[in-house]
Amino acid sequence: MATLSPMEPAPKKILILLLGAIGDVTRALPVAVRIKRAWPDAELHWAVEPISKSIVEDHPAIDEVKLFDRPKGFPAFLSFVREIRSENYELVLDMQRHFKSGVSSWSTRAPRRLSFNRKNSREGNWLFNTEQVAESEHYSSKTLQFQNFGDALKLPSLEPLEFDLSPNDVERQQLQDLLKEIDPQCNPSQRYVSFILGSTWPSRFWTAEAYAQLALELSSAYSCRALLLGADGEKEFAESILSIAGPRVALNLVGKTKLRELVPVFALSECAVGSDSGPMHIATAVGCPVISLWGSTSPKRSAPYGSESLVLQSAIGCSPCYRKRCPGLDTECMKDIPWQAVFARVKALISPAITNT
Repeated sequence: MATLSPMEPAPKKILILLLGAIGDVTRALPVAVRIKRAWPDAELHWAVEPISKSIVEDHPAIDEVKLFDRPKGFPAFLSFVREIRSENYELVLDMQRHFKSGVSSWSTRAPRRLSFNRKNSREGNWLFNTEQVAESEHYSSKTLQFQNFGDALKLPSLEPLEFDLSPNDVERQQLQDLLKEIDPQCNPSQRYVSFILGSTWPSRFWTAEAYAQLALELSSAYSCRALLLGADGEKEFAESILSIAGPRVALNLVGKTKLRELVPVFALSECAVGSDSGPMHIATAVGCPVISLWGSTSPKRSAPYGSESLVLQSAIGCSPCYRKRCPGLDTECMKDIPWQAVFARVKALISPAITNT
């Protein structure tokens, strides 16, 4: 990516519209970093829904968060639109691609409104904006697709990309307190590997047996303890892993961490293992390598930035199918990924200084 000179004069107030998915919001953070580096005096706002708010809240590049409280329905949308219209933005980056964000962008009346290219857009989104960024191949990194917005503005490049996502001292201490609460015998010098158990699609789940065997091998060979991560919906799945591996091998944090609280968890971890999900992008944004597991979806668009070489994809012929639920094959694609192959990836990442052999 060539280094370009940013547009002059610099805009005084900018809005990034990227409302929903955790993974997308995380992957777009380097655009905010590029903007703030090029235009440090510009006021940068980010419009987001509650699910991803904690990722952008208190971020060093973002001055204010505009919340679209989607669960409250259409009245909340009208309130949100009125709020962003009142801000008199000079520049809007509509990075959502959809009709809803297009209407939101148009409603700001900003003189310059950028959208994805028409070929990468949906629901006529591009019609509501004044400019389109360069076209991207459909099956290409979404992290780099977001960078087209910075390139269109001729912002100086960042290589490698910087997310500026890290835990503060309070968050680190809160994590240590949580670990001690779950296991009073927890050693502060314990080494960890994070297991990201959940996903929004059932077809993306790896097996409990594979996670358990991986945890047992990591404990035996490297004295690493697995941290089980997930939402309340993964509690039963986590219990299945613990029933095989045992609580001394795996520490169960499922349902005990909010989204932002994953930041210190990944900062503490040697690496992370998991299937296609938002938290795996938080992990790499923090600097934690991710061994990502792929069956129903493809890593071509969504492999975690910086961990592309750690991808493990099923060789089953129907993969990727992009089906939320496996159509009758009992997620054979994910079962096709052996825990031994994942262990080999982890082994290459873990410092020999902590091995037991």
